[in-house]
Amino acid sequence: MQRILNNTPESIYQTLLSFCRVKSVTDSEAEKEAPKFLYEELKKLPYYQNNPEDVFIQPIQGDRLGRSNLCAWVKAKKDTKKTVILMGHFDVVDTDVCGHLREEAFDPEKYTKLIKNEVISKEARQDLESGDWLFGRGTADMKSGLIVQAAVLSEFSNSTEELDVNLLYLAVADEENNACGIHEAVLYLDELKKDGYEFLCCIDSEPSITQENKDHGWIHLGTIGMYTPFTFILGRETHVGEYFEGLPASTIAFKLGDRLEGSSLFADQFKDVTYPPLTCLKVNDLKPTYSVTVIERIGMYYNCLFVTKTPDEVLGSIKEAAHTALAGALAAYDENRSKQRTHTAKKEFNPRVIEYSELATMAEKETGKQFSKISSDFLTSLPAELELQDRGMRLVSHLADITGLKGPAVVVGFLPPYCPSGFNERKSAAEIKIVQCAARVVTLAKEQYNMPLSIGEIYEGISDLSEFGFKGTEKDIEILTKNFAGWGTDFDYPFQQSQSLNIPIINIGPIGKDAHKNTERLYLPYALEVLPELLKEMIRGLGE
Repeated sequence: MQRILNNTPESIYQTLLSFCRVKSVTDSEAEKEAPKFLYEELKKLPYYQNNPEDVFIQPIQGDRLGRSNLCAWVKAKKDTKKTVILMGHFDVVDTDVCGHLREEAFDPEKYTKLIKNEVISKEARQDLESGDWLFGRGTADMKSGLIVQAAVLSEFSNSTEELDVNLLYLAVADEENNACGIHEAVLYLDELKKDGYEFLCCIDSEPSITQENKDHGWIHLGTIGMYTPFTFILGRETHVGEYFEGLPASTIAFKLGDRLEGSSLFADQFKDVTYPPLTCLKVNDLKPTYSVTVIERIGMYYNCLFVTKTPDEVLGSIKEAAHTALAGALAAYDENRSKQRTHTAKKEFNPRVIEYSELATMAEKETGKQFSKISSDFLTSLPAELELQDRGMRLVSHLADITGLKGPAVVVGFLPPYCPSGFNERKSAAEIKIVQCAARVVTLAKEQYNMPLSIGEIYEGISDLSEFGFKGTEKDIEILTKNFAGWGTDFDYPFQQSQSLNIPIINIGPIGKDAHKNTERLYLPYALEVLPELLKEMIRGLGE
């Protein structure tokens, strides 16, 4: 007898175990297996036996791996265009951090037994010994959320007469990388809106991850945004034996890193909460081979979380830091030279800080070609398997070549991924309704399950909820598009569609710990017994 997903703890648990065994590591061929798994699970349901057109795999257009999303409708028996979206991602980060248990990490029951022999934190061991936590990749982030949503979908599919709204279940790819899955979904939702569908809310079920979330459940009314700014640092080449004839890019990079890393300038604030500061994600020496020439070029890119900071503010702050770093590097050059016996005459440098858009204009003037062609011609010549960020940095280096840009200089711009922020302003009736429904969910959790549940403004873990209502201005769009390395060829963003959708958002997810770590784990009692009822209460409230 085949197993059919339903809203019971045992069914959710067994389906989750099977789903975690699908090794859907982000940006991999295996990621394509996840929507197939969900499709096969859902199509067993009587509703989809009778309405097969309501569940389908949605290809992501132009994706180099050929990945897809999974879409499933449960339509209310009464005729309505009002719709609530249940959404989540099925890709997971790799398991390299799990060491010799990297393969077992995809088998949660087995991994939970084996990890007791590993060196883990005191808190993780206490959770393990309690028997209430399931360890393994994807258990918390976020296959459990998707399976609980699917179980709720299954329950409502058996009683569509109880629904006052349609349900649209979206399971998307690539959240952990460049968000191409949700971008495809946004285009689909935009078409649905044009057909008259009214989206009351998008409910994500990402896990609670921050320190204050670890002992009870949380609901979040918004989500943090993310810029990926870059600095391309150009020094002045010289042989190491003639050190003071040039200026190493590394000297500038060290000074700049000191100014940027962890700086309070980039720690955004919203409603009395200060969010994490900027941090460097990668430092890339762009010197192609070994030689005894000082480093001339270094690419650095960063994670910059934000709620209200504009791209203009971010670029301005980085440019200011770059000017300071260049001044510091030249001061160090002068000081070091003065302390050493050298016959080298002091070099006169003309330091520059420019935006990527300025470099693009210089390239057009130098070549007489449209910049879009310069960019696309170069990017299409690169190996397709290169990461988008590395492709972008190589493009900037290429532009420095064709423009004859001389160091010391710093070019500042953006790379993918980019995620807008989303927050509840309590202005529209829809936003106010979500706050009211969230309060109902908190009451239900307390009164029926004795589960403390808190409401927070911003989910800090970065989520696809970012894509449901771009809140920026036309100026923001212009600054971003002009300063994105690879824009139009390697990367695009559906600004207009996202802005047009303007769907209110909320995150109601499981309690999890240590996402992306070897001790990633899920609190089972809450995920299996409480969370499904909270989601049902939220859906019912939105439909009233």
